[in-house]
Amino acid sequence: MGLSPRDFWALSLPEWRALCEARFPAPPSLGRGALDQLMMQHPDTNHG
Repeated sequence: MGLSPRDFWALSLPEWRALCEARFPAPPSLGRGALDQLMMQHPDTNHG
């Protein structure tokens, strides 16, 4: 990120999160339809 160690350790948690979100944006959230499809493809099984 180009920060000096001193500047890095001086960051607050909200500042650090803002830098990370700007550099590494979160992937889009999983919609209900996609979740349902994944659940059908990979159902829970009883391993007992």
